[in-house]
Amino acid sequence: MNHQDRQHPIDEARWQAQEKARRGDADADPDDLRIARALRRAPPVDLPFDFASQVASLARAQAAANCLLEQRLLRGLVFVFALSAAVVIAWQGRGWTAGLAAVLPGGSDAVGWSAAAALCVLANWGFAALRGQFGRGPRTSA
Repeated sequence: MNHQDRQHPIDEARWQAQEKARRGDADADPDDLRIARALRRAPPVDLPFDFASQVASLARAQAAANCLLEQRLLRGLVFVFALSAAVVIAWQGRGWTAGLAAVLPGGSDAVGWSAAAALCVLANWGFAALRGQFGRGPRTSA
């Protein structure tokens, strides 16, 4: 008995029943005989000449549709996150600015400049995203 037999012990009775069916013995299990006959005679398959390319194009189209859905969901999620962040800042912002003014050197002037810098960065990212979205032009499928 080798190492593989210890990992997956073979049921000897089941093995012999399948071998009887494979040989076509009359006293074999009817289910095993039916399986053995089906394995001997594979049904004819008439696939089109370009079957592989058809399946590949269908898979590519489905992947593109899934990718588009994921992009739209991600954009929606980013929009909801940005909107919720703006609402939180609008409600809680006064307390934060007072705390930041106390911590930052320069006081309230530093808070104003930090907010201006943050708005510039956000505007830059927003314009880059718009330029990337509209700069590609209409999408064509290959």
